[in-house]
Amino acid sequence: MAKIGIVCKTSFSQGMGHLVRQTHIAKILRKREAEIIFFIPDYPPAQSWLDQYQFPHKILNDPLALTEKETAPLDLIILDIQDTPSTFIKKIKQGKKPVVSFEDLGEGRHHVNLLIDCNLDEKNSVDLPHHVQTLFGTPYSGLAEEFETLHSKKREFNGPIESVLITLGGTDPHSLTSLLADKLLQIQPNLSITLLAGPGCKNIPALKDRQSETVKLLESTSQMAQTLFDHSVVFCSGGITLHEAMAVGTPAFVINQVSHQAEKAGCAEKQGAAMNLGMAESWDKNRLPVILESSPDILKKMSQAGKSLIDGKGLKRVADAIELL
Repeated sequence: MAKIGIVCKTSFSQGMGHLVRQTHIAKILRKREAEIIFFIPDYPPAQSWLDQYQFPHKILNDPLALTEKETAPLDLIILDIQDTPSTFIKKIKQGKKPVVSFEDLGEGRHHVNLLIDCNLDEKNSVDLPHHVQTLFGTPYSGLAEEFETLHSKKREFNGPIESVLITLGGTDPHSLTSLLADKLLQIQPNLSITLLAGPGCKNIPALKDRQSETVKLLESTSQMAQTLFDHSVVFCSGGITLHEAMAVGTPAFVINQVSHQAEKAGCAEKQGAAMNLGMAESWDKNRLPVILESSPDILKKMSQAGKSLIDGKGLKRVADAIELL
């Protein structure tokens, strides 16, 4: 039985996306009889999340402080901390353990065994050493297993937008959920809206007060694929939720929480799968009336474009590659 350590960043400002992704991967590897332990910062929502799925975890506030004592029992190390220095990767590889790194643009990427980045094209691998195996592009977006099932289910867009899902990451660090709902209702007062609050959201009391006949609050969900599928459109961040929406064919309107999401959202927009509204501090509110008037034909084209890029099978592809190391 392989022992795998997963070092993951997560916080109120960074959100929970990296941890959610690694939880999906850990679940499938555990099914394949791997033994998993997480190393995460002292962030209670993240600890509660892992407890929910019965994954053991140790507190590691500085991922670069990972010691030989912690890595010694491991057969393989997975990093989802981004932008690693080469000295760190060389240090943890001293025991000849394979290292997998996600979305790593640091110098350390030149020294890992497997580099995974669903936001890059395969052409971006040309400058890497031959010993670094790469899984680049949207086929390697690691979503929960149920997204593969709902990807194959047909979407229908026969009229105007009927329901909107607002989900701005695991923490909603800029407290935009309620503000966005208010602006949408000013344009279309009877619009059906679901506010999805992630596990790290600090605004639950205010969101509860925002509920009405047409506005409901969903406090986290274990059925994200179905939740997305059940809504006409989604307003989301440019992280993993964007790819989740694309997988099930839900047109996505993106407000980016952190800078690296902007490029991802821009790419999805160029391919017709989403609309990039900008950064959380300066997003374009003036586009909301046009969005709510989107024709069925526009929504259908966005849906089809998203599904053509994300097929929901990335998790298995990633797990297979990790298992072969």
